[in-house]
Formats: sequence, structure tokens, C-alpha cells
Amino acid sequence: MSSLYRPTVIRYTDSKGRQVPKGTPGAKRVREKSKTFRGRYRGADGKPCTVSLCDDQDASETMLSELVKRARREAAGDIDPFEDHRKRPLADHLEEFEAALLAKGATAKQATQVAARCRKIIEACQFKRLADLSPSAVATFLRERRDDAKHGLSIQTSNHYLAAIKTFANWLVKDRRMPTNPLTHLAKLNAKVDIRHERRALTSDELARLIQAAEQSKKILRGLDGSTRAMLYRIAVMTGLRASELASLTPASFDLTADTPTVTLEAGYSKRRRTDILPLHSDLVARLRQWFSERERSQDDQRAILSLNRSAGAKRERLFPGTWTEKAAPMFRKDLEAARRVWQKEAENNAAETERRSESTLLCPVDDAGRVADFHSLRHTFISNLAASGVHPKVAQQLARHSTITLTMDRYSHLGLIDMTAGLSALPNITTPDAQQCRATGTTDQTPSDADFSCRASCNVPVQLNRFQPFLTVADTELTSNEKPHVSPRETQENTGNEAVPPTGVEPVTYGLGNRRSIQLSYGSEGRFYRHFSHF
Repeated sequence: MSSLYRPTVIRYTDSKGRQVPKGTPGAKRVREKSKTFRGRYRGADGKPCTVSLCDDQDASETMLSELVKRARREAAGDIDPFEDHRKRPLADHLEEFEAALLAKGATAKQATQVAARCRKIIEACQFKRLADLSPSAVATFLRERRDDAKHGLSIQTSNHYLAAIKTFANWLVKDRRMPTNPLTHLAKLNAKVDIRHERRALTSDELARLIQAAEQSKKILRGLDGSTRAMLYRIAVMTGLRASELASLTPASFDLTADTPTVTLEAGYSKRRRTDILPLHSDLVARLRQWFSERERSQDDQRAILSLNRSAGAKRERLFPGTWTEKAAPMFRKDLEAARRVWQKEAENNAAETERRSESTLLCPVDDAGRVADFHSLRHTFISNLAASGVHPKVAQQLARHSTITLTMDRYSHLGLIDMTAGLSALPNITTPDAQQCRATGTTDQTPSDADFSCRASCNVPVQLNRFQPFLTVADTELTSNEKPHVSPRETQENTGNEAVPPTGVEPVTYGLGNRRSIQLSYGSEGRFYRHFSHF
């Protein structure tokens, strides 16, 4: 059953009939019917519902009748649960998607960036409603943006746009706003075929000159003086922290008095949104102690900064304040160019050396291969140094705080020709079959020719390193791999219990257990047998 009515409302008016708030001196209480009709009906779940309609009675009756029909269809299961969402503008869904990202824990920067990429695609493809989402239109838009001669997107950036719009579509499905994701089959392209900015790792010489140039610099870049920038570079290359993570560090982030000095990165600033406690290198710990002491003396503060155990008295101001994170690459490039000028100036008296250094790519922002050196290259250098030092890949992944070991090994580990050569030197020498045969027959005592030198050299390796030892079935029996006891058929018959000795063919045969013949079996005088693996 449904009913249409106009509720009674109470309002207060003054002497001139104007509506005023309740409690106004001289206000008169007036009871009157509302101009807007309301309707009562039972919903699909059988519970009573009240809805505000309009001020026209006929229109209100029509609206209420439609609501009743819809409730009956919904109760019978004959209704589209996504009908209301299909009627709403797509821009409204996008705003709610951005709010959902923030509620989920994404930073404001991340949520704004994802929503902005989705908005560009929606506006360019002229999507108005959910039904307008078209995978072919999205693919065409991204292809046109990549093919733009002046401002063409790289494949990596195109993949970021695709990931954003697909995340939005997935959220629409999870939030019960549409039944399926029409963009599911769109796949990312191979970004390796169109790398616009490939970073490189810095060498030890480059790092030393970069830090020295920063320490000697009198310029203040993005709010950081030279000594502060030098320490920033040291911490970055010894911990692998990102620029935004470094900007969040305070003196209280360091614990330099523990048995294992550490730096703590709060979950709110970590890229993976969890608290990270990282160990510190001993050399970095010593330099941090000295740097903190100098900071305290320069600020005329009497508190001991070296007791950094995250106590309540530790300072909470940022170690690297300012807006340098927004322009970290230009700041880094200026120090890099300053280091290169000093390096070239050292060879001014030698014309040949000056020409050689001018042509070298050492300390260049971009090398001959087009690889870029910027602030994030310090993180690449940290991980590359771990790989070059022989650190286990799993340990390197944990120190880099990567979700997958593939990211650590493939994207961030840059190994040069020297590292690969050192890896080859760790391979064992290959012993040829001829060398093993010479060792087995004892022919290496003879004077070898130049051609046989490799055999003699390889055969000098102890036997146990080049071949398998015999498997002993009796623990108290010991034989070397070159000893093979001679056993007559008669002794074999007495040991095994065979009543008859099979005939001997072209080559002498050996005997296994019972009447079964075996290959390469020898028997001792007490029935013990040994299996030789000399054929390996």
C-alpha cells in the first residue's frame, strides 16, 4: 500500500508575516501544510519508506507509483541494480573515486595524480556516462599521444595512464557501480623498447668528487647549504632512501648509540606505507656523529645530539628542510657540473690530459649511451654497489625495500664490464676427459709435450675434487678410486654361493648378487663389493 500526503509544518513569523527563527521576541507560532508532497510505500525488503516528492499532486502521484513498481520488481529480482549509477555523470564517479583513494591510505599527491590522468582520458574521449567507457577509444587516445611528434608520451608514461583508468574501472566494479570492467583486456606495452630516461650508477670516483664539490660550495641551493647537501648525498648513497623519504628525516630518526646503529623511516613517508628500520654503515655513522655535533655547535644548543635514541628530548625539526624535493634533479646536476669543472681544471697544464678529460663522460649528467645521472641515481648506485659486492639478492631486495626481487636485479642493478669479468674469474677450471684418463692411468709422471701441458696441469688437482669417490657398502673397508682388486671367478663363486661359473666371453665378466650380472662391480675376499663412478 502507498499513500500521498502533505505533512504539517510549524514555523514562526513576526508581526509582518515574515518567517523568523524560533525564540525570536514577538514571534508567532503558525501551523500549516507543507507545499511539498510526500509519499509512503513499502520497499523491496518490506520495510516502510518515506520519500519527498514535489509540489504538484499529479506529478507526485506518478512519481510514487513508479517507486512502488520499482520496489515490486526489485523484490521479484527483476531489476538492474546498476541503473541508478548509469544515470549519474562519470565526473561524479571520478570525484568519489579520488575520495576513496584518500580513504584507502593513498597520499594526496598519489590520489590527485591518478585522478588527473583519468580525467584527461575521460575528457579527451568525451565519456559522459558509465556506458560510454570504450576500450578502443582509450587505446586510440594513448596511441595518438605516443605518436605526437612534439609532446609524445613515452611507453612507460602511456602505461601509467592506462593503469590509472583501469584502476578507476576496477573500483567501479568493486563498489557495485557497474557489472564488469570493459577495459580489462587492455594490456601494457613493452616499455623497454622506448626508454627515454635510463639512469646510470655513479662510480666511486664520481661520488667522491661530487661530495667534495658540494662540501666546498658556497651556494645555497633550494634551501640547503653545501655541507648539508654533501651529507644528503652520503645518506642517499649509503641507505638507498628516496628524496621524499630523506626529506622526512629528523635527528630522532637516527639511533646511533645502539649496538647496531639504525635509521627509522615512518610509515607515513615510506613508499610502501610501512615503518622501515634500516641498519647504517659504520663509516656513515661516524660522519653522522661529527655532522650532528657541528650542527649543535653552530646552533649554540647545549643538548647532546649524540644520544639519539628516539627519546622525547630529541629534536623533531627536519634535517633537510626546504623545497629541494621538487627540484632535486637540477640541484644534483649543479653540484655534478661543479665537480666536473674542478676535475677538468686539474689538467689545465697538460694539453693532452685536458683534451682527454673534456671528451670523457665522467661526471656528465648524460653519458655517451644516453643514460642520465640525477638524484635518483644515488639509489641506483646504492643497489648496484650491493650487487657488485656480492651481497645476496634477497638481502639486496630487503635493503632496497622492493616488493619483488626482479625490480632490484633488473632495473636498479647496473654492473659494468669489470664486474662481469670478476664474475667469470670465479668459475672453476674445466677438466677434460683426456686429463682424467691421464690421471687414472698414471701417465702424468712422464715428460709431457707442450700440447699435453694442460692435461698435466689439470691432473694435479686432488682426485676427490674431480671425480666421485667409490660408494662403500662396508664402512671399515677403505679403497682409493684407482684401486680395483683382482678377484678370480672361483673366489666369486665361494663368496656368492653360485654353483656354476658362467662361461667367459671376449671380455671378462663380473658378477652381481645372485645370478644377475652387473657393470663395474668388484668384490673383496670377504664378499664385500664396491661400485665405482669413474665414468662421470
